[in-house]
Amino acid sequence: MRALSSTVYAITLLLHRSAPIIAFSPSLHHKFYKSSPPTRFTHQRSRLDFSSDVSNDVQKPIDDFIASTLESLEAGTFEGFSLKGPPAPRKRKRKGGQTESDKQAIEERREKLRGKYKQITGRLVLLEARKKRKRTKSDSELYLQTTIKYHLATDVAKNWKVSVQGKENSEVASPREGRNEVELGLRQIFQAGEDGGNLSEWGAHNMDRLDIIGGQLVTSCGTYELQLQPKHKAIFKLTKKNGKGGAKTQAGESNLSHDRKKRAPLSPSSPFFQALGISNSDGKPTKGMASKLRQCQRFVEIVANLVDASPTTPSSVRVVDFGCGRGYLTFSLHSHLVAKFESMDVQTQGLDRRPKLIAEINGIARSLGDEYDGLNFIEGTIGETNVQFLDGNVLPGTSEGALKIVICLHACDTATDDALWFAICHNADLIITAPCCQHELRPQIDAHARENPNHPLGEMLRHSIYRERFTEMTTDALRATLLEIAGYESTNVFEFIGSGGTRACQAGFFRQKVKSSRSKKRQHAWLQERRSKLIELAQMYGIKRQRLATLMGESLDHDVTSSSTSSKTGMMPLN
Repeated sequence: MRALSSTVYAITLLLHRSAPIIAFSPSLHHKFYKSSPPTRFTHQRSRLDFSSDVSNDVQKPIDDFIASTLESLEAGTFEGFSLKGPPAPRKRKRKGGQTESDKQAIEERREKLRGKYKQITGRLVLLEARKKRKRTKSDSELYLQTTIKYHLATDVAKNWKVSVQGKENSEVASPREGRNEVELGLRQIFQAGEDGGNLSEWGAHNMDRLDIIGGQLVTSCGTYELQLQPKHKAIFKLTKKNGKGGAKTQAGESNLSHDRKKRAPLSPSSPFFQALGISNSDGKPTKGMASKLRQCQRFVEIVANLVDASPTTPSSVRVVDFGCGRGYLTFSLHSHLVAKFESMDVQTQGLDRRPKLIAEINGIARSLGDEYDGLNFIEGTIGETNVQFLDGNVLPGTSEGALKIVICLHACDTATDDALWFAICHNADLIITAPCCQHELRPQIDAHARENPNHPLGEMLRHSIYRERFTEMTTDALRATLLEIAGYESTNVFEFIGSGGTRACQAGFFRQKVKSSRSKKRQHAWLQERRSKLIELAQMYGIKRQRLATLMGESLDHDVTSSSTSSKTGMMPLN
């Protein structure tokens, strides 16, 4: 017994002092794996060799893929790679729809895929040096950024060091120093589950030994395909050869930036942005104006999508911006429309009540050249405009086929209603508003909540903060319904600027007037249904008056008929 114990101790000590041993365990579902795995301690291999129990038919294509990746990195021809895991189950189209058993089977298959590889992609990026010292612009290092996506699990991104970019040499250096890090990372991907590397938060029990079924390596020399599907022969081959084979990819020729620039409809360095003090000549926002630059870009993006959706091609464009302020959004939209409709006449008019501000921004517009000759600002208020400028001073030169756009952002209280009424009377094709405060409706809702403690929404209406939110939503909903009654069938209400922005930009109306395809009888029934919904909404919150409804002659009470005094369009004339 004593001799046997000494023998066991000697064997244990020998194994403890030997080199690290890493081996694959077989996956029985793959036909290329050996049916009986070798003993774990049969072979001793280096850290980067994980092929002890995988057949040569499978291991050789994997080794070729890794070797080709490393060679392309050394040669400077690497562009990217992608690896694919098992696909997610798809719903099959059946007559009568899917049965409960079909849905359950799909969910079970999805659950079995949880934590397995879905897709793995790799690309080169330049990152700042990790050393804690003063950095310079050229002090960056080259990494292979690998993004690992799992089924029903959190994505993981890893950066494997490839080389260090020299201060004086802008070319990608030979990555001898980082070769082991990249190779080790790639091999760990193909043997996930063995040593705990590249696992999702669901752990190794959901990860097979080889979850990769295929892949692609793209270089400037050509494209290589990796095939590892169980029912096909494992191969790695060149599928597409580029004509300019072997062309070295310089660091400046490909996008190695880690931060990708967002697409924007306007150049941040546009002359009008600089003249308004939003950005400098490099396109960087000035202090405190970054949010304003984002707002201008987002606003133009929204309006551009609505203009693109117009069913007809306009012959000219006419824009009126009520309450334009300093004209940040007015300048932005005019610049975009002029660039979009190069051969058309684009006329934009901004309206504000501050004479000094109007003089300033008119001077800016004149200083920017011919492109802004069609941009003018006039002094006045929205209410006065309805009375004084119906003779053509607003929406100047409007002709048949013109695209007429009315904008009203930040207009306080019922000024938004006046702008909407102006747009309706002038048959504007597109109305864009961002309502501000709701002083007209708030006192009515407060009184209704006090007088009706048993209201169905009483538990919410008894709180002031909720009454404020209900007031905002009710105001927007009433205006949306009234615009539908006025003929604006394509209506949308959504958030323009998030809750971090000003209150005036929290909601946006976007309307486009289209011809109705309904018959007169159906149109009449539809209008009656819309009016009933309008009255129901108003009565639910105790709303007895609303500015736009008054201007349109629409009643908010079932017991009161609509005003008989109306214009040719069926609405009240302006007072």
